[in-house]
Amino acid sequence: NLGNVVLLLKSLGVDDLLAFDFMDPPPQENLLNSMYQLWFLGALDESGALTTLGRRMVEFPLDPSLAKLLIHAETEGCAAEALTVVAMLSMPSVFYRPREREEESDAMREKFFVPE
Repeated sequence: NLGNVVLLLKSLGVDDLLAFDFMDPPPQENLLNSMYQLWFLGALDESGALTTLGRRMVEFPLDPSLAKLLIHAETEGCAAEALTVVAMLSMPSVFYRPREREEESDAMREKFFVPE
């Protein structure tokens, strides 16, 4: 996912990412997919320029979709809840499973499951 890279380069004034002189250029398809994702999120407009929302999103050291979630959570009045969700999604699993205590770990983890 090159979303963060594309967002950062756009914020630094790089307009033509396909012609940008990367040291190790990513595949063109990956760049285009990231630009499409950012357009879909509202960070880029139809011409590929950074939007106001995109300028706010680049300030967060997060995946662009999570940055948008936090921005909109503030306007919806649920920033604390969104911060909890983003924190959990931004980290590796919080469940530690030592080899010598796998069964006990699994039993404790089951307490977090909710039947649907």
